Formats: sequence, C-alpha cells, structure tokens
Amino acid sequence: MKMKLLFLLTFISTALFADVLEVRLWKAIPGSSAQLMQNALEARGIHQKLGGQVVVATDRQGRLHYATAHKNWTGWAAFQKKLEASDEWSAFAQKIGAAPTATLESHYLVNQVAPMLPSKVYQVFVWEAFPGRRSQMIESANAAQPLHEKLGASVGINIDQMGRLHYLMSFDTWADWAKFQDTGSSDELTTFFAEFYSNPPGKLVEVYNVTRVD
Repeated sequence: MKMKLLFLLTFISTALFADVLEVRLWKAIPGSSAQLMQNALEARGIHQKLGGQVVVATDRQGRLHYATAHKNWTGWAAFQKKLEASDEWSAFAQKIGAAPTATLESHYLVNQVAPMLPSKVYQVFVWEAFPGRRSQMIESANAAQPLHEKLGASVGINIDQMGRLHYLMSFDTWADWAKFQDTGSSDELTTFFAEFYSNPPGKLVEVYNVTRVD
C-alpha cells in the first residue's frame, strides 16, 4: 500500500548540516504576508552576522518557516547567548513586537536521527507514536528510508521535543516530486506498507509541502 504524499522543517540549505534544528512556523496576519517575509529576511541577516545558519521557507498553507541549524545543543545554547548580547537583535525584536505581522503556530526543537540536506522543495510527514512504541516508529522510518530513496527521494528523519517523528522527503523541483508520485510504489514498498499498516506504531498528524526561499 502506498503512502499518499502531500511538506518542515526541514528548511535546510546545502550549507546547513547539523544534528539539531530549531524551527518556527509563522502564520501571517491578513494583509501582512509581504511584511512578514521582509521581517524574516531581516532576521536572517542579523542571525548570519552572528554566525547563525538560517533557512527561510514557505508552505502550501501560506505559513512561513524560519529555521536555524546547530551542530549540537551546546552550539544552540551558545547562539542564544549571542542573541541576548546583540543590540541589533534587541532593536529588531522590539520593532516587530510593536507591530506584529504574524502569530506563531508551531515551534520545534529537533534532533536529527538521519541527517539529510534537503533540496529546493520538500515534504515533512509528522508522526505521533502510540504509547510505548516510539522505538518501533523510528525503526519503521529507518526501514522506509532506503525504499523511498530507491524511487528518487532524499530522506531525512528527525525527532522533535515532544517525541514526534518528522519524516522528510526532498526533491530538486516539484516536477521531480510529481515524477516520484507517478512512478508508483515498488514491490518492496508495497510489502513494507502492508506490514506497517497491519499494526501501525503511530498515526500521521500533519503534512507540510514546503519551498525554500533562497
């Protein structure tokens, strides 16, 4: 049985290769989409001056994804200290706080189980494991990864701070994604999903379709 594909995080350029990610999903206040994007690009410039690795992306639901990548959580903590000490960042935060353009919909702190460098477009399938079955969920994701890669996808596997699994599939273009869809399932993948769905270790709770803003 073939998983129906519809996105997150991830949100990483080829310059970004890290073990941990922080991702925020913003929903623009009506009429403020252009200003939200301008704010995100300004924030990216400040973060990059401080040595941060940043990607800005948008999804098919109209949300803006803002992600920073870090080598480890020690590196993440060090970056937070840089932000706290930055007068430029403080002034920027005050400016956007006085005239908000969006509401924060989601905030992920992510460990990368199977790091991958996403291309221009990607999808993220967010899975929530049933009680006591998180390890089985990760095992299933690891088993599915090479099967999807044989069909042309690049795959990454992440775990967020709430224990949910983010299964990321990346393509160079949406045309490549369409080709992947039209290829259909391999015999191996059909067998895998038949077994997976006979006793699933979790449920799919969200799907994102994302395009990076370079």
